[in-house]
Amino acid sequence: MSDRETIPLPSIIFGYGPMLPFVAGALGVWLGMPAWQALALWLTQVWGALILSFVAGVRRGFAFERERASTPVEIATMIPYVVLAGLGVLLPPLWGVMALALGFALATLLDTRAAKRGNAPAFFARLRPTQFPIAVLSLLAIAARAVV
Repeated sequence: MSDRETIPLPSIIFGYGPMLPFVAGALGVWLGMPAWQALALWLTQVWGALILSFVAGVRRGFAFERERASTPVEIATMIPYVVLAGLGVLLPPLWGVMALALGFALATLLDTRAAKRGNAPAFFARLRPTQFPIAVLSLLAIAARAVV
């Protein structure tokens, strides 16, 4: 298997593990009592902002270690991730959740593309398309509940 095909075990654990709170948050918003729904929403927003900011750092940090990686591309990618993460906790709940969903959708596309071009770890081409949609779908489920 090539590097692109093999996802290291730590990346599986620390890639999919952080997606579980998104699922828990969506379930809490849909199934919890009103006080728990508000707490689940807030915790999911904070978690989403933390994880999306972390993803921005991973992308930026990759260029420090690889001469082949494009530093301008990494900086240009990092900025919208951080901005959307910040908006995720600063905007009113519905808009914040939508900003985070957009951030993870963008990260799915950009990280996958970057992996294919050498601007992110090669295995991101397999990891990101199955990892981040968990966050996106959970966040959209939360947004749908806010609209209902």
